Amino acid sequence: MLKKLFCVALLSFTINAHAGRILPQNVQAGQIRGHVYPEVNIGGKVYRLAPGVRIYDTFNRIIIPTSLPQGGRVFYQLDTSGALIQMWLPTTDEEAGMNR
Repeated sequence: MLKKLFCVALLSFTINAHAGRILPQNVQAGQIRGHVYPEVNIGGKVYRLAPGVRIYDTFNRIIIPTSLPQGGRVFYQLDTSGALIQMWLPTTDEEAGMNR
């Protein structure tokens, strides 16, 4: 019985994790035009990655900066010094919302 309850809870969490994620209000959207660690070109402007940068893939897992694609859409957030502190690779639903 406990095993079944655990499986149902895990399945529920997995479904909710893919249902959508909530991004901060002050995120910006842009197009990656290449990167060479520790810099990323977004929309023609080169940003430096902040120490402790968090990059989230489409499943909201943290990935390392070298796994970032060389092109594609992205949501990003800057810290007070203008460095990239958080980035999100958009899901297909989020990307569709970016094009509206």
